[in-house]
Amino acid sequence: MPLILHENIDNGEIGLWKVSEEIETLLSLAKLSAADALTYSGISALHRKKEWLATRALLNQLFREQHLIKYHIDGRPYLDNSQINISISHSTGYIAIILHSTSIPGIDIELITRKVGKVGSRFLSSEELAVCNKQPELSNHRMLVHWCAKEAIYKMVPLSNIEFATDIRIKMSDSAEDSGSFRGIFNDKSGPIPITLYYKILDEVLIVWGWIDVIKFHL
Repeated sequence: MPLILHENIDNGEIGLWKVSEEIETLLSLAKLSAADALTYSGISALHRKKEWLATRALLNQLFREQHLIKYHIDGRPYLDNSQINISISHSTGYIAIILHSTSIPGIDIELITRKVGKVGSRFLSSEELAVCNKQPELSNHRMLVHWCAKEAIYKMVPLSNIEFATDIRIKMSDSAEDSGSFRGIFNDKSGPIPITLYYKILDEVLIVWGWIDVIKFHL
């Protein structure tokens, strides 16, 4: 079973799955309901089938009860008939899920080999870009952490038209450790909302996650 991370967090759980199984094994692990089986029958691409099945298989490992994954109109996932909140991320060959019982979670993963330097100015503020470029040999690593952190926060916030460079800010040190924590800020119209974020590098994957209290955003 390719569950390479299963960690209990404050009122929740986090899991990272490496998708290495064949379709038949994933079908067995996913234990599809009739509704899920119907959705699955409409997926044609092999890599998408594996990703979709692995997401349900990972959820079954984290959650004793089986629930349908559904989606809000803005694309955020939720569990049908459950008060548990969920966030999902996937990158080539990997699936990550975070569950939280009291807060809104967000998670994002990327392969550490992904190069984001050319698009850094699109999602980073000038201050963040300066931090990332302080040591050229660590620039891509830091940009990836910033990118995943902003994606994780974006998944926590039930708002549209969010500008990554200005509405989401990341405050992290010059550290290049393989795990740690740092602070993010979502600039809501009612004022800044601080968010603690955590990260790990496992094998070839960077994973960043956090959660935010269920509060009233300025819609």
